[in-house]
Amino acid sequence: MRIAMWSGPRNISTAMMRAWGNRPDTFVCDEPLYAHYLKVTGLPHPVADEIVAHGETDWRKVAVWLTGDVPQGKAIFYQK
Repeated sequence: MRIAMWSGPRNISTAMMRAWGNRPDTFVCDEPLYAHYLKVTGLPHPVADEIVAHGETDWRKVAVWLTGDVPQGKAIFYQK
């Protein structure tokens, strides 16, 4: 099962991600497209270089990952 929790800023999305992350059957990811966004826009962010260096910047690869098998053999893939 895949749950894609797309939301705006300043809401309960982080609390929901942490709640789902406490389940042993759930793999969670946080802002999988953020590295791509920062690289493409060049907008200032306090740790942009670190996020871009450690994240996937090719949105196509992120899309394949998000729609592929659930990581770590879990039953639920919670995507924030």
